[in-house]
Amino acid sequence: MYSITRMGCNCIHDEKFLIDSPGGFDGYLMLFVRTKALFRLGGEVITEPDTFIVFKPHTPLYYGACEGKYVNDWIIFNCTEGISADVRFGVPVEINGTVDVSQYFKLLSDCFYRSENMEAVGFLIRALMSEVFAEKQTELPHYRELLDLRGKIYASPETDWTVEKMARTAGISEPYLYKLYKLAFGVTCNADLIMSRIEKAEHYLMFTDHNIEEIAYLCGYSNTVHFSRQFKQIRGISPSEVRSARNEKRGEM
Repeated sequence: MYSITRMGCNCIHDEKFLIDSPGGFDGYLMLFVRTKALFRLGGEVITEPDTFIVFKPHTPLYYGACEGKYVNDWIIFNCTEGISADVRFGVPVEINGTVDVSQYFKLLSDCFYRSENMEAVGFLIRALMSEVFAEKQTELPHYRELLDLRGKIYASPETDWTVEKMARTAGISEPYLYKLYKLAFGVTCNADLIMSRIEKAEHYLMFTDHNIEEIAYLCGYSNTVHFSRQFKQIRGISPSEVRSARNEKRGEM
């Protein structure tokens, strides 16, 4: 599950702006720098405007203004699942108009400040990093259709998403779907469906008072035992343990 700690959009600083944090931040840092900037990445690097970069937690950070004012969008986020192997941490990527990163940040800001929709946050961050880092993916046939399909799966994981239905939604054959989906996202469509359901279940466990049987149903499971077994297999902890930990934390507040 993804969660945003704090973020900012279109943040403008003067020519003296500098971040020098040897211990980095507790969460992942995602930056979209709209102006030229100076980074210390082994050696000093000057990046061009519209550069995207992600840092792991506790990575030493040194970056700031270069040749005038500094403008960026930024997010500090946490992730309890594995991040795609395509993501190259600490590597600047020039966007050059290939991805509408600013729109992603606006959508993420809306989720964070208004709706508090962590399910959407997870999908948006994954989709953004998929577009930025996997250049080969955007060259895949039907990539946009696959991205749209993935959005629909994560928006409604409780739907009876058979492979036949997924393929029909993407407008391709089932064998072709298996091949392209894995190439595009590094995971099979069935495994991604399970992950979308587990993420939604985790959200319900943490932020609602639905019981576990209700949560199983809301996430597309007809069998509570199967749901609990699959949840523990993926998260390493049972749904009831997640709920108990949440209740204990509430009791301390």
